[in-house]
Amino acid sequence: MNKRFWKIIVALLFALAAFLMAFSSCAPQSAVNGAEPAEAPSEEAPSAVPELAPSGEAEAPASVIPAEEEAEAAPAPEETQEPAPTPEALSMEDMTPAERAAAWGLPAPPENIDLSEQQFKLANTYNSITDQRPNHSYGAGVTVDAVAADAFNRFVADAQAAGYSVVAFRGYIDYWTALENYYEPEVYAHGAAYAASVTLVPGCNDHQTALGIDLKLGSGYSETGSDFRGTEAWDWLVEHCKEYGIIVRYPEGQESWYGYACSHPAHFRYVGEDAARYITDNNITLEQFMLLYDWHALYVPGVN
Repeated sequence: MNKRFWKIIVALLFALAAFLMAFSSCAPQSAVNGAEPAEAPSEEAPSAVPELAPSGEAEAPASVIPAEEEAEAAPAPEETQEPAPTPEALSMEDMTPAERAAAWGLPAPPENIDLSEQQFKLANTYNSITDQRPNHSYGAGVTVDAVAADAFNRFVADAQAAGYSVVAFRGYIDYWTALENYYEPEVYAHGAAYAASVTLVPGCNDHQTALGIDLKLGSGYSETGSDFRGTEAWDWLVEHCKEYGIIVRYPEGQESWYGYACSHPAHFRYVGEDAARYITDNNITLEQFMLLYDWHALYVPGVN
């Protein structure tokens, strides 16, 4: 019985040994060592190691330029040059005397002109004055304003000294004389239209300023002056009048500026030497000269 017992024990031991050997061959090595098995890497997980470029260096990432530098690097679009606005042409009213003169093709006028002075008192067809009370004096033997007396005296005296029998026969005329002695007789005889064509309406007559005189040649010449123009005496007066501050008041061909002329063509007017030289040298009228300095000093149809 003891032999059979030991045989059974030995057989069990061999069976146990075989079982342990079989178990150890089937179990993972990590389990045998007592460590937890590592998780197998996922096939879909990207590699953490960057791929190398053929040269062996890491491939450079695409260049990213900051927005500010990119804006500076990009060529700026060409600016469209806006044409400068054309300044509006100045109206004659807003111009200086020199600018008005240039607009009329004239040289710059004298600077020391004051239209409020007596010698620039104006009366014509378009601009009437009331009855004037001048500072009476005598120039060339007729009544004129004192501011013009010396100039007329010298003017006529020098013409006579040059050999011309020039005399003054009409100077200042007041309003009522112009009305009763000159205008109304023509109206009664021929009508108002004719009267206005041969004599100036009272208030519009340059004689009322006491700054103008009518000249004629001596005996043998009419007072209308129709036979005065074209004579040597006339030429001398026209050539030299500016030296005395005197002008031809109604130059032919410029009626649009003054309207009807005085009935006597040899009507000379004192304006002062600077004004007289400018007016005569540039062949303009007193009206145009005054508008150079003050666009509203007087009215001229079709001009202002």
